Amino acid sequence: MLTLQGDAFTSGRSKFSDYPPVRIEPTPKVYVNVQFGDRSQSWLAQLDTGAAWSILAPDVARVAGVSFESGYPAGLSTRFGIKSGNLVRVPFTLIADEGEPLLTEGTFFVTRDWPEGLNFLGYSGLLDSIRFALDPQRNHFYFGPGD
Repeated sequence: MLTLQGDAFTSGRSKFSDYPPVRIEPTPKVYVNVQFGDRSQSWLAQLDTGAAWSILAPDVARVAGVSFESGYPAGLSTRFGIKSGNLVRVPFTLIADEGEPLLTEGTFFVTRDWPEGLNFLGYSGLLDSIRFALDPQRNHFYFGPGD
């Protein structure tokens, strides 16, 4: 994988998609495959370094066994308006096409009042705790544990 000054920087690599299967955005974004909890099913999540928190879609939260009532109450200002929900620590896996998958956990905002299938990996409580890099010419997403 990638190194930084001779030390390992990432431990896994996956191919990312520019668009989800159902195009909901007019411009390309970065969508990576993830698994939540102990489920073997994978979902796409949009990598969003500008997002305050990660967001777990309600359909995915239900399948992954995440309670909407657990965690800490929070409000989140989104493009769909201000949403009320909870911040919950959720185990998840970044799936590797090469190298090692990354099993970790992140803080996700969960609410029933969110579009199904629309998952985000945000900066606070998730991306700020791992190492990652993008190769947009090859659509490669590199990742590894933070130190």
